[in-house]
Amino acid sequence: MPKKKFKCSKCDRSFSMAAHLARHMGTLHASPKARAAKAAKAKAKQRRTTKGSTAKRAGRPTGLVSRLGLRDMTLEQLQNVIAAAREQGQRKIDELRAAFG
Repeated sequence: MPKKKFKCSKCDRSFSMAAHLARHMGTLHASPKARAAKAAKAKAKQRRTTKGSTAKRAGRPTGLVSRLGLRDMTLEQLQNVIAAAREQGQRKIDELRAAFG
């Protein structure tokens, strides 16, 4: 077992790694104002990384199935929706080619 060489100056706890002591100091011995500031910073970071991001979950964005009513459609209805979307996409591509081509 590793020797615990990092001792807390405010209590009897000791730690084998400096990072563990730093975490201990920040959570148990920090002022309430400092803890609130750290929590706000973490929350802001979480908002920045998750807003509009699909990195955590591949596939359809959350709620898309429900918003479009896809859950209640039959396979034939879904095929029609996909075919219509392909046609619309192709029309848009043709319009852009005509405008810029």
